[in-house]
Amino acid sequence: MPINRAALTAFLSLLVACSPRAADSTGDVAADAVTQPPAADTAAAAVAPAADEADAAATLAGSPEEEQQARAAAGCSVPNDVAFVQDTRIYCDMPADVQAFIERENSCQHFAGEEPYDDARRRELEAAIARFCDDREKIFADLVARHRDDCAIRQALIGVNLRYDLSPDLDLKPCEG
Repeated sequence: MPINRAALTAFLSLLVACSPRAADSTGDVAADAVTQPPAADTAAAAVAPAADEADAAATLAGSPEEEQQARAAAGCSVPNDVAFVQDTRIYCDMPADVQAFIERENSCQHFAGEEPYDDARRRELEAAIARFCDDREKIFADLVARHRDDCAIRQALIGVNLRYDLSPDLDLKPCEG
């Protein structure tokens, strides 16, 4: 059976790019192993942003061990909808309205990151995104206004804002003193 050389080269490039050593190398390993045709270069370049996005999501989500440790140290029962370690760490110290927003935002991030593999899944994702993501900036701004005098909550909301890029124009500043 003939092997599609370009597909094999692209696959090998992906493997090399995803390997733990890829972060420490300059890509010379892939160049030394295989001389890539132009199509493979394009395929490998197209995958690079996805790898960066996966790394960013993994940083937010944390490892399973980090998530387990954060849940154990949280001080209350953290709903499974709260999947990001940073949110798990602050969840129990927040009032109910902030907790509800954290749950909602984690659900928004989850569904916004899903891929629609068919029309039914696309409709399901659109409904979930409308439910969890619509008005998120306004709800967040209302939380900030409501809790503006509580420094601990304000600091936590600043972190949430930075993680999810909710309201860059809100100009949140930490409490002084």
